[in-house]
Amino acid sequence: MKKICCIIFCLYALTSCKKESFITSSSTSVATNSVAKLNSTEATYWDSVFTRYGNGWTGGDGAISYKLPDGRIIWLWGDSFLDTVYEDRSRPLVGFIHNQLTTMDIYGGNFTTYYGGTKKNPKPYFRTTDVDFYWPGSIFMNKNNTSVYVLLDRIHAFGTGSFDFKLIGVDVAILNYPALTVRKIVPFSKDTLINWASNAFESSDGYVYLYGAESTKYNKFIHVARLNKSNPLHVTYWNGVNWVANKDSSVRILGGVSESFSFFEYAGKQYLLSQENLLGPKIYLWDAASPVGPFTRKRLVYTTPEKIGDIDIWTYNANAHPELITDNKLLVGYCTNAITSGGFYKNADAYRPYFVWVSNWQ
Repeated sequence: MKKICCIIFCLYALTSCKKESFITSSSTSVATNSVAKLNSTEATYWDSVFTRYGNGWTGGDGAISYKLPDGRIIWLWGDSFLDTVYEDRSRPLVGFIHNQLTTMDIYGGNFTTYYGGTKKNPKPYFRTTDVDFYWPGSIFMNKNNTSVYVLLDRIHAFGTGSFDFKLIGVDVAILNYPALTVRKIVPFSKDTLINWASNAFESSDGYVYLYGAESTKYNKFIHVARLNKSNPLHVTYWNGVNWVANKDSSVRILGGVSESFSFFEYAGKQYLLSQENLLGPKIYLWDAASPVGPFTRKRLVYTTPEKIGDIDIWTYNANAHPELITDNKLLVGYCTNAITSGGFYKNADAYRPYFVWVSNWQ
């Protein structure tokens, strides 16, 4: 459940009022373990970038970013809209698709949306050949920067409720670069217990580390695999001591995380950022000694709002965006979705990402 979201199979879920009604002041979070205080403030500019009225993507979840070699930032979206948003921020009952891509420049300009079909009859950018559908989860490139690899959760819906779906495996889409056209989609994993599309980290050691989320009834645990950028589909798994070919030997390295999280590197140090467990409001940051841990100095980054006006909401999919760090401030985003039905038609701001700047995070 990559988009851990209430996710909209029948176009259900959500209600809201305008964004400014729920962020009333800057949020200050005190770190745990007696480390420096982290200050989190609303990233108003990046919030405005994703306040869209038409001409492409107008709302959705996922919001996973990646900087391409030509300077464009690519964003992966799961369930999302391609429609017109009216002046009062309401939207028509059209334009919903299960995935799409957008690109922009480093400042948020040149906003371009990639989708299938036509604007009047849009289709997902990544399409299956059956009734299942894809949610993009993570992204990396090969060694020569000629191909973009997007790991896709293959999702099967078995009912009409907000959580009536299940993961039935992970496929990988191989895109041509720089056009970003889909060359092919191939199977990657049939594992239904560990979601191997949760995060990807490109290391300077020539490997891509893939992070999987194992879901239990009350907790989620991180597993790690890796592949060589010269041979991106040859995968080995961390068994606690070595990298091995047997995926069943993969071990848990950390619990209490979300389905989607971020492992990243900045200024020679590595970090992990995740929201707590299933739909928890708190976002935490850890120092990482290596791509497989250990993870230390857990500190609170931000506590997401519980309401938009008087509407109860879910928040989820917190991710770091290190390619957009400014003045040593880390950009962190999270997605919102209202618990009551119908809200994203009344107000497009109910179903979209929001962002905060985090200082003193290192």
